[in-house]
Amino acid sequence: MGFFDFFKRKKTDPESQLRELLEGYELPSFPAAVVKTLEMLRDPEAPLKEISRNIEADPGMHVSVLKAVNSAAHGLSRKVGNIRHAITLLGRARLESIILPIAVRNSVPDGNMACLDQGLFWKTSAQRACIARIIARHLDPMVQMESFTAGLLQDMAIPVLIHVKEREYCTTIESWNVDQGVHLHELERQHFGFDHQAIGALMAEKWGFPDYLLEAILYHHSGRNGSGVARAVGAVSQLRYSSGDPDGANDENMLGILQEILGVEREDALQITSQAYEEAEEFSTLFAHVT
Repeated sequence: MGFFDFFKRKKTDPESQLRELLEGYELPSFPAAVVKTLEMLRDPEAPLKEISRNIEADPGMHVSVLKAVNSAAHGLSRKVGNIRHAITLLGRARLESIILPIAVRNSVPDGNMACLDQGLFWKTSAQRACIARIIARHLDPMVQMESFTAGLLQDMAIPVLIHVKEREYCTTIESWNVDQGVHLHELERQHFGFDHQAIGALMAEKWGFPDYLLEAILYHHSGRNGSGVARAVGAVSQLRYSSGDPDGANDENMLGILQEILGVEREDALQITSQAYEEAEEFSTLFAHVT
């Protein structure tokens, strides 16, 4: 029985499970203003005017959302000056894909980490998100934004694991960096009995994330043979933090995966990664400095 099936069959207490697995670590609650906003965005009956007011009532969220909306990653032809206009242009699902990651970024441990360059971590996460969105555009256009969000947040548990188990976890990451043929989640299971997918899924459940996102996080290292979000996120999970190339030109593994999944030539795969990396550049810069 899979971890997600366990969630479905048994009422879980993700907070207590996290404390048990992470030596008493208390995961912060998700910001109340964000929770309310996400609930309204998912409610087709919620008026745009009320959603706008809720976002504007939180200065930090208001500023961060406008900055993100106007980043290159969202491809608008002109700058947006107010939230209601942003919702009208982008739609609710796309706005959720902006708000949710910003809130997560502010809810996980920050600061210097001995074995993780946080700038590279979030930059690679943004690259994954943009590539996942392009893959979904080819495979299932209806889940583009869900794929973007899941690609960005699939490894959100890694900063938490480093924060809690720095010495042991850094040793695990060092082993992973030395051996390009080994998977991080396999090393984690060997050393800790669980992996960042499971911890990320518990975080997603604790924060009340949608099931598609919980499942995408939980199975992102085994989802390449699925469809929709799972397939897009499973593909981009192969992109390593240590190999992030700003031009998207040298990651042969990622290019090969795109050729296989999309049935395109290498030149087309290179164009896809280059486009995605360009879109991710500005978004990741913003994402690294959200407050």
